[in-house]
Amino acid sequence: MGYYHTMTKQRREAIYAFSDRIRASFQLNVPVNLSNFIQNILSGKITEDELEEDISGKIEKHEDSFKITLNSLHPRTRKNFTLAHELGHLFLHMGFMIDPEKWALIDEYIDSPYYRIGYSEEEYDANHFAGALLMPKEEYRKFVTENKNDDDTIDISKISSHFDVSDDAALTRGKWLGIFKWQ
Repeated sequence: MGYYHTMTKQRREAIYAFSDRIRASFQLNVPVNLSNFIQNILSGKITEDELEEDISGKIEKHEDSFKITLNSLHPRTRKNFTLAHELGHLFLHMGFMIDPEKWALIDEYIDSPYYRIGYSEEEYDANHFAGALLMPKEEYRKFVTENKNDDDTIDISKISSHFDVSDDAALTRGKWLGIFKWQ
């Protein structure tokens, strides 16, 4: 099962609460316009490059700012989740705007490339942060309740479209929230 499935509920909830504070502090509404947030509010830079197919993106510290590189081969909704994932690293692991001492001590933070599935504690933290930032728990639950079909099913593409994420990201978030079953 690995770390992702053994991550404590308390750790997940702390990450979810932290992403809620970030969203509230910066008045981010769904769907979150991450490009605007990163470039105009946080003064970060976003670039795209043709990376290996299984690498979604990476974040690097540059002087007092940061740069996120996205895989130009990936679809827009995947890139959106990757931006949120990299913000998870920025805040949780690099201390940007949160822990000035931690941020100052990082001479050069080079993220391990974000693979679609992830593989380390930091990657899983960033995945949970991204899911919670883009798909807030209460709004997600409310959307599902209000958009159920007559037979109590829901079209996952309605959820993914509403939150501007991939179907996989929308389904995974629903599983972590206990709305959908793990199979």
